[in-house]
Amino acid sequence: MTLANVLIYAALVALVVARRFRGHPIGNPKALFALPAVVTIIGYIDLAHGGLKPLAVTLTVTGGILSLGLGSLRGRADRLSERDGSAYVQWGVASLVLFAVNIAAKVLLDVIGVAAGETFSTAGRSLIFTLGLTLAGEAVVLSLRSRTAGPETARTGTSRPGAAGPFPRASEGPGARAPGRVPLPVLEGHHERHEERRARRHDRHARWED
Repeated sequence: MTLANVLIYAALVALVVARRFRGHPIGNPKALFALPAVVTIIGYIDLAHGGLKPLAVTLTVTGGILSLGLGSLRGRADRLSERDGSAYVQWGVASLVLFAVNIAAKVLLDVIGVAAGETFSTAGRSLIFTLGLTLAGEAVVLSLRSRTAGPETARTGTSRPGAAGPFPRASEGPGARAPGRVPLPVLEGHHERHEERRARRHDRHARWED
């Protein structure tokens, strides 16, 4: 891995961290998975051109599984809210800690590989690949969480006034009544009061005639 690659990878990591801390709308699923897919593909191509030994393959697979798992945990720790009718995600302290643990685990695996005879270049080629996998794991969980905010928001990243959410509105529940209809107990109470008034008027009229 050349110095130029190191600088590119460092800049990419810094860009991801800065964007996540600043926060951004999730958007539709294509936009959510675009960056993880591109980074993972680039990392895989870089790995495929290197010709990895069995130990490097084992360490890369281990790092990939760890990255997916930590990315999924980070997706649960991310702050998810709604702004201007769309789902909005932002990193907090927990998300940053999980990302730092992911990087530390990757560095530890690289150190193990170098100590076992792998070159630094071979160990470093999997960095971009594992970064893509951790972003993919995070994107999967965020996609699932955003769907609970409403199917319209999850599909398009925006919401319509009156769009159906995950729970039915009170007017849509089983006990809802049609507009303009008066409940039966109210009608019965009104009828009883009307009969009582008629009886009192009849008694007054009878006393007046006597």
